Amino acid sequence: MPSLTDPFAPLVLAVAAPLLWGWRWRRPTWQVLLLGLGAWAAIGWLCLLPQGPSLRRCYGLLVLLELLLVLLVLVIRPQRWAERLADPGLGRAVMGVLAPPLVCAVALGLHGVVLEFPSDGFIYYTKYFGSDLLESVRFDPLRYGSPANWFFTAASFLLGFPEGLDHGRVSLLAGLNTFLVLLASCQLTLRLTGRVALSWLTALLFLLGMGHQNFSFFHQIALNGTLPGMTLIVAAATPLLGLLQAPRWPGWRRVLPATLLLLPAGFLGYHAHGVTSYLTLNLLVVCVVAGLLVWPSRRRLAAAAGVAVLLLLALNRLPWQRKLEAFYNWPETMRFVHDYRVLAHRFFYFWPSLPVATWEPAFLAALGFSFACWWHWRGRWRPPGSVLALALLPPLVLLEWWVPFVNDLVFKLIEPDSAYRLVWTTLFWVSIPVMAWALEGRLRRAGGRAPAWVRRLPVATIAGLIAVLAIPVQVRGRPNVFVSKLPHLLTRPGEVRQADGTTIEPILGRLQAFCDRDPRLGGRMLLSDPYVGAVVGWRQCLAPVAARDITKLAAWTVEDGQYPGLRRALASPSRLRAWLDAHGVELVLLRDRYVPYVSRIGQASNHWQPDLLSRYADLSLNSLSTAQLERVGFRLVAHEHGMRIYRRVPAAPG
Repeated sequence: MPSLTDPFAPLVLAVAAPLLWGWRWRRPTWQVLLLGLGAWAAIGWLCLLPQGPSLRRCYGLLVLLELLLVLLVLVIRPQRWAERLADPGLGRAVMGVLAPPLVCAVALGLHGVVLEFPSDGFIYYTKYFGSDLLESVRFDPLRYGSPANWFFTAASFLLGFPEGLDHGRVSLLAGLNTFLVLLASCQLTLRLTGRVALSWLTALLFLLGMGHQNFSFFHQIALNGTLPGMTLIVAAATPLLGLLQAPRWPGWRRVLPATLLLLPAGFLGYHAHGVTSYLTLNLLVVCVVAGLLVWPSRRRLAAAAGVAVLLLLALNRLPWQRKLEAFYNWPETMRFVHDYRVLAHRFFYFWPSLPVATWEPAFLAALGFSFACWWHWRGRWRPPGSVLALALLPPLVLLEWWVPFVNDLVFKLIEPDSAYRLVWTTLFWVSIPVMAWALEGRLRRAGGRAPAWVRRLPVATIAGLIAVLAIPVQVRGRPNVFVSKLPHLLTRPGEVRQADGTTIEPILGRLQAFCDRDPRLGGRMLLSDPYVGAVVGWRQCLAPVAARDITKLAAWTVEDGQYPGLRRALASPSRLRAWLDAHGVELVLLRDRYVPYVSRIGQASNHWQPDLLSRYADLSLNSLSTAQLERVGFRLVAHEHGMRIYRRVPAAPG
């Protein structure tokens, strides 16, 4: 049992308090999640207010309130616990809601996070675990701006950051986020279908299909704010989707509170990751449309159409996202957004098919089930409104990628390189099981009118999807769009030691000592290779000349992209001195040798050059010698851990 001084004690308390409250008073899981996770989010936002208390003080107050909640749960009528535990319905809830996320989270947490440069997970690790977020992070109270969001401050408090880079804490954080989003997803699936087996299918589809289009979510997404934000929104949408199960209009007294619940949850989810705002909007859109189909009303139809037209007109008048032009500097092989003009209006089309796109099979399967649901709905079949709503999500995302004016919503409000994340708003790991359940019931009721193979089609389709997601498929020796994430999950953390930052960390103390002794170094530049720059850039006062620039990352683009003119400047001391002066270089860090290393994930994903780190040895930077640097005013001040540090010699006074 951890003590209150244990860094994990706040985490245990923050998870246990709302769960005990929910079990004790028979509250649904979505309320438990809104109470627990919503408290972390609300603190992050409330501290933005003028003259508000510090984040550290707010989270400390939360611990006291959670202690009080636990005491009240255990003390008030304790005999009720025996009745609650004897409830025959508890086992079904445990097996269908709690067990799937718990099994997945424990398995992933025990496996450990694979952190490899230049993946996003590596950047989250080096950036967020290297600073005291409770003291240094400053938010915008209205707009999302990564990395300033409540998820990282909550993780900093609950897991005891920044006491040091610790793979165990990172693994625990990834497991926690997986547990949260699956808890909300499995509860929604069980509520809509009543099938425990489908909750387990939801968890399996999430593990195999969720995340970045090239990496397993376990290596990236579970370390950012996406999953907590989605958890809040899915939990808040559960009562509204549940109401859509009713065959008759339940009245505004029930529909309005359930709808309004999505708005504050969506706002807090937006502050965890910006793309979650689309999940909120898309859920509102599909619930309104499904409600109009299930409960027809001319008055409600006219009101909804008017709001939609006004929204599209307002979006059309907004300026384009300021980073849109920068996106055109991306290499053509990495670009998945293109545009054209008709009558002076700019239109976009989008399909994020990079060399591999691991979510594509899941998205295509969700589209297929959606069209099947709508095809059957044209007949006499009337599925529940919740099924219609979830069946609308994949086509809506397709419209947001392709249809003019509608896709203004995407390319005016978020960065273009984030547009592929809209596939998450289909909730395919929930919508596929729910739609398959509805179609299977429809075909079973059709009886003899449908051939046997047609009745088995939903089950066969899901089995095929799982096979595609789980079994690596290669074409001519290279992975195709149906590449599996399973090899990523099987990659051991120890395999990537040459690319996870641990070989660079020993020099961080020496660099920090320079910063502590000489405050004038703050903001000055450090010349190193991009991998070293990415590790040290967030850990001391110097700014790297080159770091992780996703558009100039390959060994053949780094030279001209991140060190423009350096190769030519090596020709003479005067030109080299001018180059270093122009870039404000104060320290130079060179590695003695580069160990041969080939990234298995890089090979599988084709997202970066597999031998990238080894090829950095060929950069012109590494042809610099001690003699050359001494001639231009730099002196060797440290040589340790296989790295050499050169510092500019201060000019003589007067």
